[in-house]
Amino acid sequence: MIKYLIDKPVSVLMAFIAFFILGIITYMNIPISLLPDIDIPEISVQISGKNTSARELENTVVNRIRQQLMQVGNLRDIRSETCDGNAVVHLSFEYGVDTHLAFIEVNEKIDAAMNYLPKEIERPRVIKASATDIPVFNLDLTLCSDSSFEYTDINKFIELSEFTESVIRRRFEQLPQIAMIDVSGLIKKQIVISPDQEMLDVSGITLSDLEEALNDNNVEPGSMSVRDGHYEYVIRFSSILRTLEDIENIYIRKNDRIYQLKDMAKIEFVPQKEQGMAIYNGKRAIVLSVIKQSEENFDDLQFAVNEVVEQFQKDFPEIEFHITQNQTELLDYTISNLQENLILAFIFVFLISVIFLKDGRSSIIIGIGLFVSLVISLLFFFLFHISLNVVSLTGLILASGNMIDNSIIVSDNIGQHRKKGSSLSEACVIGTNEVSTPMLSSALTNIAVFIPLIFMSGIAGAVFFDQAFSVTVGLLTSYLTGITLLPILYKLIYSVNIPDIHWSSSKKNKKKERKKYPVEEMYHKGICWIFSHKVLTLAVMLVVFPICFWLFVIIKKEKMPNINQNEVIVHIEWNENIHIQENHDRCISFLRELKHQTKETSGLVGQQQFLLNKDWNLTSTEAEIYIKTETPSEINRLKNEIGKYFVDQYPNSSVTFSPVGNIFEKIFTIGEPDLVIEYYIDDKTKKIDKETILSIQNKLEHITGEIAIVTSFQNQINIHIDKAKLLLYNVPYDLVYKSLITAFKENQFATLRSQQQYLPILLVDEERSIKDIIDNTLIETSIKSDGSRNKLALSTFVTITSSEDMKTIVSGKTGEYVPFYFFETKNTDQIVDKIRGITDVNWEIGFSGAFFLNKKMIKEMVIILLVSIGLMYFILASQFESLKQPLIVLLEIPIDIAAALGLLIITGHSLNLMSAIGIVVTCGIIINDSILKVDMMNQLRKKGLPLIEAIHEAGHRRLKAILMTSMTSIVCMVPLLFSDDLGSNLEKPLAIATIGGMVVGTPISLFVVPLAYWWIYRKEEK
Repeated sequence: MIKYLIDKPVSVLMAFIAFFILGIITYMNIPISLLPDIDIPEISVQISGKNTSARELENTVVNRIRQQLMQVGNLRDIRSETCDGNAVVHLSFEYGVDTHLAFIEVNEKIDAAMNYLPKEIERPRVIKASATDIPVFNLDLTLCSDSSFEYTDINKFIELSEFTESVIRRRFEQLPQIAMIDVSGLIKKQIVISPDQEMLDVSGITLSDLEEALNDNNVEPGSMSVRDGHYEYVIRFSSILRTLEDIENIYIRKNDRIYQLKDMAKIEFVPQKEQGMAIYNGKRAIVLSVIKQSEENFDDLQFAVNEVVEQFQKDFPEIEFHITQNQTELLDYTISNLQENLILAFIFVFLISVIFLKDGRSSIIIGIGLFVSLVISLLFFFLFHISLNVVSLTGLILASGNMIDNSIIVSDNIGQHRKKGSSLSEACVIGTNEVSTPMLSSALTNIAVFIPLIFMSGIAGAVFFDQAFSVTVGLLTSYLTGITLLPILYKLIYSVNIPDIHWSSSKKNKKKERKKYPVEEMYHKGICWIFSHKVLTLAVMLVVFPICFWLFVIIKKEKMPNINQNEVIVHIEWNENIHIQENHDRCISFLRELKHQTKETSGLVGQQQFLLNKDWNLTSTEAEIYIKTETPSEINRLKNEIGKYFVDQYPNSSVTFSPVGNIFEKIFTIGEPDLVIEYYIDDKTKKIDKETILSIQNKLEHITGEIAIVTSFQNQINIHIDKAKLLLYNVPYDLVYKSLITAFKENQFATLRSQQQYLPILLVDEERSIKDIIDNTLIETSIKSDGSRNKLALSTFVTITSSEDMKTIVSGKTGEYVPFYFFETKNTDQIVDKIRGITDVNWEIGFSGAFFLNKKMIKEMVIILLVSIGLMYFILASQFESLKQPLIVLLEIPIDIAAALGLLIITGHSLNLMSAIGIVVTCGIIINDSILKVDMMNQLRKKGLPLIEAIHEAGHRRLKAILMTSMTSIVCMVPLLFSDDLGSNLEKPLAIATIGGMVVGTPISLFVVPLAYWWIYRKEEK
């Protein structure tokens, strides 16, 4: 086969050029995205209960919805979080469940539950999570006229909000690359009717009369069709309020007199009551979260967005646009990392070729082989609808190392046959045939390592499908390129003005060659020393096995590596009953203190308006502040200053810090606590008070020695209406209720349909304190003899009491529980055992958290590694036609793993997904060298060489290729150790694991594998 291809070089070259051109074309059309388009097996149900306390909402709404949702098929877990005014129910499914069908079933259960819910509750909103729903970046809009940390002109900001909704948002959503724009931070308008109490008293008009008049004049009964000769017309009956003047001109008849509403009340546009705000660098901001279409190219998205932003800045210079929380930096880094790896590979292959092969032309052949393999691989990406994303690009980066190895092996082997005296054509044919089978085994064993990753449970398996695909395609393409294109390139390049060179193979010349190459002399001495100390070497190797197990036990295990960033999220819980404006003012004061120490700040204050925000985890007394500094070293110092600031200024507040979630952390929910201890109360009728919770918290901290964080409590005012007195004075319940909500500015009873806007109409009273409202608001009661009515204060019918309850009520499958959160715990196993030993008849204790998920992930990875080793054994046994020889190759895997784990521990890194991939890559590269070496020993023994001579000769012939592949792999990873950007920090554990395994694995492959080979076949030699 190879001889036929060598004789037809033009046909082969034309075929590869055609595939290369197709690869270039497909590269222009492959979608570029952050992550593969996968469905996250989670659905969230958002429940809005305006003016409803957390306790009431939990008991009357959330509990009933949760009971219905527990019947959804394939449900793994369900958890709800209820706060004042809103709640969210999280449903988790096993990965592989059709989330589209689950979404439909959840909506059906919601519809069934609506029959049992209070009528005033809006239908809950159901959100299905997807990787493509994660915003690629945020656009923060501010006004140029605003000064940082100063008061924002509310009227101008309302204009900006309306302009954003009607123009900016729509303009961006018109771009074909954008799926949607999710917005938060808007101020919306409403119409407020403030009655003139004196006029009402004089006219005898009541609040009910005002409401009735407004509702009577805001009716749209429908339409009908009528015929007029040959024509037909649609006649509409409409009495819809469309302008402010329509409301002002409403007529009211009372006591045979007619009034207009504008004479009875002040009517005006005002901002709606805000639940949350957004800020950027001390200015009030509007946040636009950009969500990309799954099939669109990311470069096209960036170009289109930048073009629109530039046009807006030109047309509307009073608006500033700022890109924040840019997730695309990781993708940009991955692409640039691939480019840097290729450039470094070309440079180092050239240098190594010159050093080891004494020939720079081989580096040209190797470089062309690498580049062609990479481009042709992209053709398969297009055919199988795989996008260029962070995962698939990482797979290509990993595969590129093996692509270089294949090129080095083929070129080096052909060169060795030329040295033995073979002609150029013969050397190309023999040299390629000699390594084609072991190279195929090497490729298959590497694929066998990566393929089982897709069987990891949960979303990890789905994410790593793209990586397994890219590695598989890269390795197979590289293999085919290595055995077809490379020998032809070698022949063409070396046939130009290069005469055949004949080398003497006498033992005398071989000794001279060793003197010329110090590396070969060192190898010769090393192999002699190993064979002189066989028992010691094997004993040391056997000791490594328990050491590997011990290192695996003690190393810290987590999903993703900790990233050293120059940004941090500060979560603030004020633990006071403050309103949203006070929360905003405190955040502005806080940011003013950090003004000269930060590069960029933004914040989300209170509840946000994002449609795809599946958490709704902020209340009016909470805020999340994003802080970015010039360098990562400033973050720790800034954390200390922030902690001191809140201790001094707001001692009751709780402040926690969390890393800014990159795309992987958002997918894998990295920020969750290590351990959550769930306390379920047995007696459902018993109230959970603050003192009980605090006593349990103190007990847990005493037992564990760790800090336990528990949900905060809040003060609340309970208003009780005395129904007996309502009956006594003949006062309707609705009259008292409407008087209260009007005084508290919550009486919305109509809607203004203004063009494309629907503005709420509220009937409100002037701003007063709670005591003033209760004492001085008068309610009309019985009619006097003169026709007038008696009036009594609200305090006659209303009683006010204060109470305290949990701010957030958390519930699971088995009902409500009190969660205690533990972050960064040590000896979590021991903590769990201690807590399980607690006996309390009033409570049931459950456990959850990242610790159990990480434990499950590590267990799966161990099983997957064992499966991979089993697959590798079968592949190698098939190649070598021996059950013993695969054990020789696989012997070094535990040693390589021990070296990688040891270096990770020394450098302070954990065993995570990235470092685990590094270990897998290392094992693949190292056993490739061993496969080639064992295969060469077999070939030499078949030719009649004695065992020891075959071992020495195989080592001599494979030495350069092994050293070149090892050095290239190590050197390409070294730059990651000295970079401090997001991508480098993410891949640093991978690089450390690879370097550790390669540094130790290369000597094992060179010296220990031959000794193991000799140990097995020494008796056959005798």
